[in-house]
Amino acid sequence: MLAEIRLRSPNARKFVVGYPQVLPDRGLGCWPSLPIGFGDVSYLRARAKELNRMLRTQATNAGVGYIDTYTPSDGRSACASPTHRWVEPLAPANPAAPVHPNGRGMAGIAAVVAGAVQ
Repeated sequence: MLAEIRLRSPNARKFVVGYPQVLPDRGLGCWPSLPIGFGDVSYLRARAKELNRMLRTQATNAGVGYIDTYTPSDGRSACASPTHRWVEPLAPANPAAPVHPNGRGMAGIAAVVAGAVQ
């Protein structure tokens, strides 16, 4: 896909944007907001980090930029308070699809992207 984008837009600056934290980077999650077994939280956290590493590697291999949103979203996972989180749990308290960024998250991610692009 990145090769095709390079072909179609050879003069554009291109970036791959990583995923923010859905689960907190520490601890056992937040049962029942995210009903994930305590033993599975560390596994899923590791897979999220692995996904972002793969995205970074693919971006680097394709010669495009990578923008980390995982680190800036630390403390703003679906387990954070409704007034602080960037990602909503299964039963959103803010307008958003379950386990997706809310408006605050989209604004935060947009700020990270804008800062990286500039």
